[in-house]
Amino acid sequence: MIGASPAYIENADIHWEESRQFDAAVDFGAFNNRLTATIDYYSKTTSGLLERIPIPAHVGNDPPYANVGSVRNRGVEMSVNWRHFINEINYSFGINGAYNQNMMTHIGNEEKVLPGASWAIAGIVTRAEVGLPIGYFWGYKTDGLFQNDADIFQHMGSTGALLQPRAEPGDVRFVDVNEDGIINEDDRTMIGNPTPDLTLGFNASFEYKQFDFSMLVVGAYGQEVFNGMQRQDLRYTNRSEAILDRWTGEGTSTTIPRYTWIDVNNNYRVSDLYIEDGSYTKIKNVQVGYTLPEQLLKRIRTTSWRFYLSLENLYTFTKYSGADPEIGAMSSFDIGIDRGIYPQARTIRLGASITF
Repeated sequence: MIGASPAYIENADIHWEESRQFDAAVDFGAFNNRLTATIDYYSKTTSGLLERIPIPAHVGNDPPYANVGSVRNRGVEMSVNWRHFINEINYSFGINGAYNQNMMTHIGNEEKVLPGASWAIAGIVTRAEVGLPIGYFWGYKTDGLFQNDADIFQHMGSTGALLQPRAEPGDVRFVDVNEDGIINEDDRTMIGNPTPDLTLGFNASFEYKQFDFSMLVVGAYGQEVFNGMQRQDLRYTNRSEAILDRWTGEGTSTTIPRYTWIDVNNNYRVSDLYIEDGSYTKIKNVQVGYTLPEQLLKRIRTTSWRFYLSLENLYTFTKYSGADPEIGAMSSFDIGIDRGIYPQARTIRLGASITF
């Protein structure tokens, strides 16, 4: 049968997001404006933030969008540019950067908390909470691996009972954050922030006679990435090379637990084992060109003829072990989760542009 059904539950009270922003900027110029600079302080509050809200599973349809709260971004942006011409060399370069602090200021429910994105069967990975960054990583803190039975029996809570009585050597030692003598959902806490503290950009260009060169470098620093490339709930899958450094005996590893299909300790629950430094510097574009001289152009009756070599996504400097630390998001609560994204391709172009 052919029919129709709503894509998600209707919400009659929904309305557009609203933003209020304060800016104070200073512009500077010197040396006949060869040197220019701008510094800008901003504070922007977005209210009526649109996100999908959780609903009971028995409803049988996707959740509706709703105006869930307010978020504030506050920081400083600046840029400095220099351009000059010496003899036959025309050059310029500039640097820009932004420092940003992100914080949820209001959530429209009694708990003042909203669940965020989930990953595989591990459950919720991110959430929003008043006073903390939007979409922060939420999970368990770890304290290395149990190396032997003595480590397990020494891991006691405030009540004197073992915190992880079913653990075995090679399993992850989790932290009793609230010190109630039990490791459960109440011990989940902030384990990372996917929003960068600082973003930078650098551009440069040079021209000498018929030759030209340009480049663009970008970077983001201070953010974390949830490396969810490897589905731990799937047994028959390829693993990364990191599995070769797993725990296989006392002292062999302090970060990668033993490999087992009978995981009674739930080693791969959402924890800071998945959290990695996502800072990066990326050479985004480099281009070298050559334009034919005017005498030759007149002979072939063209106005301009330029050959160029362009390199895109040339190289990324990062400590992140995944394919690419520059990760997008489907929503504000889905920032920084690497589910196996396809990396940005390194592209080499050789071409020519002709004007008649």
